[in-house]
Amino acid sequence: MLGRLDVEVRGRLAPPPAHPLGRALVAWLALHPGEQPRASLAALLWPGMPASNARVELRAAAWAVRRALGPCEGAVLDERTTLGLRCATDLQAFEAHCAAGEAEAALALCRGPLLEGLDEHAWVLAARAEHERHRAALGVR
Repeated sequence: MLGRLDVEVRGRLAPPPAHPLGRALVAWLALHPGEQPRASLAALLWPGMPASNARVELRAAAWAVRRALGPCEGAVLDERTTLGLRCATDLQAFEAHCAAGEAEAALALCRGPLLEGLDEHAWVLAARAEHERHRAALGVR
């Protein structure tokens, strides 16, 4: 996440989800640990689309994510009304290093802007700005 969004499964890069917004779905779920309401996800990723159509798109995107993460069984928490990811992220490691006062180790994880390449989503830009504020507050440039 600290750079381009890559998904690593058992030490190997997994192909990105085939659905056009599959990467955005992975990004949102990785940024927001735990289970997320499907209705909120559908509205977030397909704003302006009728709710029933957005839910269909979300099902397709979730299927693509499950398929991409297939070798990592149990990574996708897929319930009738919620979705989530069960995985470790470099952002979580960054935050742990920051909390421990290990700025150098945190900086070593940063390969570029948070979620580079997903600039079309306002929530990505907001998360990126928050991450940059966090880095600046620690004196990490």
